[in-house]
Amino acid sequence: DRAVHRARQALRGWKRLAPGFSRLPLPWEVVAGAAMLMLSEGLWVEAMGVLISVIFYLRPGELVRLRVRSLVPPLLAAGAGHRHWTLIMHEQENENSKASKTGVYDESLILDLDKYQFLAPALARLVADRPPSAPLIDLPPGRLSHVLASIGSRLGMKPSPLLYQLRHSGPSIDFADQSRDLMGIKRRGRWRSDS
Repeated sequence: DRAVHRARQALRGWKRLAPGFSRLPLPWEVVAGAAMLMLSEGLWVEAMGVLISVIFYLRPGELVRLRVRSLVPPLLAAGAGHRHWTLIMHEQENENSKASKTGVYDESLILDLDKYQFLAPALARLVADRPPSAPLIDLPPGRLSHVLASIGSRLGMKPSPLLYQLRHSGPSIDFADQSRDLMGIKRRGRWRSDS
């Protein structure tokens, strides 16, 4: 159709005139500071959303699809391989289940680094006495984005941080302190390409 073709050309031209820009990842000090500010204001669930997003390299849409059952506690009786909290992504429950961006179901992400074990008691609190099908991070749409932008503004960050920056902050933090190599980061982030 001619109208669709012209619309595509217009969009391409607009992108050349106003190219997008990338947002830099946030250093751990900023992530932790933002989470601490949230905690000091009683925004516990929001702080957990930020920390889980960074530590597990989550896309914003992935965070909101997680359920309480997605977070599996350590099973010490099962042996050394089961001593950490595990996040199950994109559970394949039925034919209506949604795969990951790369078309995969039932991916497991482990809270395996010692530097993040401080989060274990908070994860236990997050799932305690809650129905398995309840949202893990139970917030209204847009709430976490709004709180993160507000905290960023109060911290003097320009432009204000975006949720997607959290996904890229985790790998940058882990690479900078040599907690993970590039292949480990790629696997954890569930990236197929190297760019």
